[in-house]
Amino acid sequence: MQRIMVRMAADRQMLAILLLVLGNLIISFGDVLVKLMGQTTATPFQYVALRFLLTALLLLPFWLRLPSEKKGWREWKIHLLRGHLLLMGSACVFISLIYLPLATANAVFYAAPLMTLPLAALLSKERVRLVTYGVSVLGFGGILIVLNPAEWHWAGWIALLTAFSMAASNVLVRRLPQGRSVLATLFLTQALAVPVSFALAVPGWQPLTSDFWLLLVAASLVGIVYQGICILAYAMADASKIAASEYSGLIFVTIMGMVLFAEFPALNVYLGAAVVIMAIGLQRKLR
Repeated sequence: MQRIMVRMAADRQMLAILLLVLGNLIISFGDVLVKLMGQTTATPFQYVALRFLLTALLLLPFWLRLPSEKKGWREWKIHLLRGHLLLMGSACVFISLIYLPLATANAVFYAAPLMTLPLAALLSKERVRLVTYGVSVLGFGGILIVLNPAEWHWAGWIALLTAFSMAASNVLVRRLPQGRSVLATLFLTQALAVPVSFALAVPGWQPLTSDFWLLLVAASLVGIVYQGICILAYAMADASKIAASEYSGLIFVTIMGMVLFAEFPALNVYLGAAVVIMAIGLQRKLR
């Protein structure tokens, strides 16, 4: 009986790993779609406003069916703050992917897990071991290797802002009650940021092509599918045992950058990404 239980647990863990790899393959295509949108006339805030609106509209029918206690209104302040952090992060993703190669931008995005624990100590008063800060510094050293200060591009700072917004958003999730509805969290985070996103987009509004609309719908659907896969995978196995599978995304975007955009990363990108991944692995062990 014990053998069967061990086998079932192992199978669930393997399935969760495969799901995460699949999810990262899918979201890598999402990055490609965003990069292609960056080649249209759309501005970053147009992209964010329309994507948030479209995602909210897609989720609205499902949110309306939730019981009132699951709709998440009691935590609206947290959802509002997270929504505007993600607004900033999404605009920064758009800009980063225009000016940086796919692999370089995504390697910088991996700074988010390194920022999460220090931010948790600052914002949520969580106790963090001193050595953990040392690991974060190591990870930021990897980011500097990726960006190569000798050939610094200002878009590197924008990519770091993306990582910061992701990390701060993750910390705020911990303030939500246990048993919360993931669907409600996704919906309210997007919907509550729609007004400000349009206020930022309208002054510089540009005419949009049919290609942009197709890319936007595809990117929005990809984002929802990715979130769903991650939720399913992390519900099947311990995060510490499967999270390393997320690094597959860096492999996928590197290959896609080479094939689709003729972006061939320099040696410093590979070295820096390896240092970042090593630092994240050490950070998880220290926790």
